Amino acid sequence: MMNLPIKHKYPSISLFTGAFGLDLGLENAGFEVKACVEKDITCVKTILANRPTLQSKIINKDIDETTAAEILRLSGLKRGQAALVAGGPPCQPFSTVGRRESISSKEGSLFHKFLEIVWGIYPKCFIFENVKGILSAAIQHKPLNLRGKDGKKIKNKEELGSGWDFINKEFARVLRNGKVGGYHLTVWELDAFDFGVAQKRKRVFIVGTRKNNNRLSVPTRSRRMKPRVLKDVIGGLDGKYEKVYVDYFPYDKTRLNIFKQNLVKAGENWTVLPVRLQKKVMGKGWYATGGKVGFCRRLSWNKPSPTITTNPVGRATNLCHPVKPRSLNYVECALLQGFPKSWKFEGSLSRKYKQIGNAVPVRLGMAIGKSILKSLEV
Repeated sequence: MMNLPIKHKYPSISLFTGAFGLDLGLENAGFEVKACVEKDITCVKTILANRPTLQSKIINKDIDETTAAEILRLSGLKRGQAALVAGGPPCQPFSTVGRRESISSKEGSLFHKFLEIVWGIYPKCFIFENVKGILSAAIQHKPLNLRGKDGKKIKNKEELGSGWDFINKEFARVLRNGKVGGYHLTVWELDAFDFGVAQKRKRVFIVGTRKNNNRLSVPTRSRRMKPRVLKDVIGGLDGKYEKVYVDYFPYDKTRLNIFKQNLVKAGENWTVLPVRLQKKVMGKGWYATGGKVGFCRRLSWNKPSPTITTNPVGRATNLCHPVKPRSLNYVECALLQGFPKSWKFEGSLSRKYKQIGNAVPVRLGMAIGKSILKSLEV
């Protein structure tokens, strides 16, 4: 997949670049990154380890500290010349696993900067990516177990989806409404599994095309594409990347014994354990009302992986190998995200997992890129 014959190279700008997952997919579709904005120095080192030609094309600072003009100067492009601006601000404020601070947090409000830069660069198309949880995010989060508990009416800004509604209105206000040369806006909810990724991973994309361009068609799964499962991608790695603290983090004693004794078999999770063990391994999570599917979860060779997270050894985000008493190692996670075996990840083991878990699957990025190219080439 890395050496596809590409007739054209369309100039793109990458924001919140991370480990280059989305951009690698777009690259395979026919785009060429002309400039990146990435504040994490470890991610920058990863980018340069794989794309040394971008040495002078990376802005390594907080996106709030840069401007569209600076990005254009670095890229060598003028306003309106870029074919694409693509990026996904941090997803943690919108993830259903976490505090869901939404747009009330600094990271959650970075979409404002994204809009400012898009309008300043004025590309033919843009892609804004985030987790599915952004669709239900409130402006001000109130945990589900507290909703209605005190008898008080839910405030408008606490309504589920109010944050998403606000984001949509801002996109329309800045990039479309009343503007000559504005953008057509569309929202895609896509599952990476439908595009040849051996992983169930749903993501939301706000995609815009200039009003004078052809409208986009949502990427669809090819009938000739065979669904891929875990064994198709990592089944051939047996015996490799098995060094603890180098390739993966070890389990605590309780979980290690559970998986060593095969008390949880492939495709199962905590629900098959005796209640005593459930409570011991889950702690307070045992009493939670939802979000427990990841506890003591063991993957199956014959099914796609659940969403690859930044911490596959985490208690609530566990991704245990189908036959070995360990979590997926970082190489397995990277392959399941679609990175080639040759892709190098810099930093500590935890930093490698984080870069991989935060990435957009490469094949999904390529499918999106191909759909965008159709609107540019017609």
